[in-house]
Amino acid sequence: GRGVPEAARALVRGLLCAREARLGRGGARDFRRLPLFAGLRWGSLRRSAPPFAPAATGAADTSNFDVLDDCLS
Repeated sequence: GRGVPEAARALVRGLLCAREARLGRGGARDFRRLPLFAGLRWGSLRRSAPPFAPAATGAADTSNFDVLDDCLS
């Protein structure tokens, strides 16, 4: 709870609800209407550089994931 902005809570509530009310039923416009994404330049989003682009050497490269020695997953 505390410290999580209401705009972020609205996104989570919109994703964790009954299918009939879930965000995304109306396409991307459902997300564009959320206060959390106010100011986002949707038209240029695909051309924007990501804040983090993980490097991978192939499909089986797991170097970007933490390894837990005490369990198998």
